[in-house]
Amino acid sequence: MLTASPCISVCHMDADTGWCRGCYRTIAEIAEWGQASEAEKQLVWQALPVRHADAQYPEAMLNQRLLQAR
Repeated sequence: MLTASPCISVCHMDADTGWCRGCYRTIAEIAEWGQASEAEKQLVWQALPVRHADAQYPEAMLNQRLLQAR
């Protein structure tokens, strides 16, 4: 099974955290996603719940359902 991207089309990088406000990935993680191995994608996904919990912006609620589905 291929690992889906966490992108929810809310693309705005947060200057304080360095994460996208929609998917919580760094710009490097976003840029490398298409070439990343399944194992690398899974490692990124494993980091997202912690980043989601730490997020201090309104967009965090938009991705809550996606994170719960994983």
